Amino acid sequence: MRAYIYLRLSVDKEDGKAQSIDAQRTAIHDYARRNNIEIVEEFADTGLSGQSSKRPAFNRMIEQATDGTNPVDIVLIYRIARLARNMRLFFNSLDGLADAGVEVISITENFGENRRNKRMGQTISAMVAEQQAIDASIYTSKSRRENARQGFYNGGPVAFGYETYVARKDGDKERMKLRIVPAEAAVVDQIFNWADMGRGGRWIVNTLNKRGTTLRGAKFSNGNLSGILKRITYTGVYYDRTVDDDGNVPDPEDWIAVPCPVIIDQARFDRVNALRASRNPRRNAPHIVAGTNMLTGICKCGMPSCTSGLGIQSGKSGQYYYYVCDARINKGKTCDGPRMRREVLDGLVLDAVEQQVLAPNRLHALLADLLDLSDQKRVQREAELTYARTEQTRLRTAIENLLILVETGRMGARDPIFAKRMDENRSALAASTARIETLETQLAKGSRRVTPTTIKKFGETLSARLRDEDATLRKAYVRMLVSKVTVSKEQITISGPKAVLENGVCNGVPRLMGMVPIFDREWCRLRDSNT
Repeated sequence: MRAYIYLRLSVDKEDGKAQSIDAQRTAIHDYARRNNIEIVEEFADTGLSGQSSKRPAFNRMIEQATDGTNPVDIVLIYRIARLARNMRLFFNSLDGLADAGVEVISITENFGENRRNKRMGQTISAMVAEQQAIDASIYTSKSRRENARQGFYNGGPVAFGYETYVARKDGDKERMKLRIVPAEAAVVDQIFNWADMGRGGRWIVNTLNKRGTTLRGAKFSNGNLSGILKRITYTGVYYDRTVDDDGNVPDPEDWIAVPCPVIIDQARFDRVNALRASRNPRRNAPHIVAGTNMLTGICKCGMPSCTSGLGIQSGKSGQYYYYVCDARINKGKTCDGPRMRREVLDGLVLDAVEQQVLAPNRLHALLADLLDLSDQKRVQREAELTYARTEQTRLRTAIENLLILVETGRMGARDPIFAKRMDENRSALAASTARIETLETQLAKGSRRVTPTTIKKFGETLSARLRDEDATLRKAYVRMLVSKVTVSKEQITISGPKAVLENGVCNGVPRLMGMVPIFDREWCRLRDSNT
């Protein structure tokens, strides 16, 4: 008699008894010698549940045993539970082998020689094994959920910046928690600082790799960098989503929030992810997101009855570049709008922003409302703060719901609707968070007073960043301040979000953030402060 032997171990102990691969192998070889059975090949799966059909060695054994060449007569196993703990998988495997003339023999269970009684005994044993697996899964899930409620870590991949440690021992059970790895956390903090400044992903990846900084031995890439920037664990909480007793992933309201040390504060995390969302190629054309043309995407034609944007057109074999109406470039239409050299229009916009927006007297006029501490303004700000906090909660819930749709397979991560809604919500969340910070500062009765000196320092800092040698960073700050540039024959009109200025002055530093129109007002050069 020729035989395959199949060995499986999902945990160190099952049913309270040691059943190691070596113990199973020794017992099966002894049985084969006593019964003059020739072992042709051995198949073993370790760390895999008998309820799963995704067992490489098991599937390979079934495929070889039923390929029509009759390589063996029997399959030897230690117990029926080693074959499968899933009735559907058990019957499919047993019937497939029987059709190929292969018998399954459990060396520790005697089901008799009568075929019908033997099948009945195997079926009952398999049913018991399946129920034991179900019970064990329920007990394990209950234990994991309770472990998470007590603030302990249930295992799995540990986020870069953290490590696990034994926080408590209950007999043989070690209760784990997360703690910060200072060297890794410093890298995470630096990555978020660069992203908050507006540095692009490619720049961050190249800089880290040039420095020799690694992700636990691996090189940084756009993929793993993206994983770091969107990992909510860094804000001090991760969510345990252990399945319920029926094996279902719980709804968000039933997720268990497990605290962990904070590496990145929530406001900075929201700003960075809103900025990333505003640069998402699925939201804006890739040439706008990745290009270094400062005004592409926000520069519009201002001629009557023309609503096109201004694109880039080269001249003299690429020696010069011009902003030209897209209707003329792409649609072949006639437009009388001006054709302006790229460096000329870029320079005009930069000069206008510096002189008409960031100059101390102009900034003071734009931010006059910020300095108004009257009772009437206080009431208005308190009402606006309440609304902004409500909006912040709503947007965070909306983002979680979108992620659930992807996780449950009801929507794809590349679905245009998902990308659009996620980007809009993240941008709006950053704007709401920034507005909350500004309002809280204003309502703090002058804990951080905005003085002429503060305004002057803020304007100088922002002016320096607008003149940064890095074209990508310079473009990011211009687009933070300027939302629209309209060019006609008679004039150039430049406008932008006022909340950026208010938030920057209140926090003492200009911050990049993906902005969307919410409860914001705009500044506009050549006009009074807010007509």
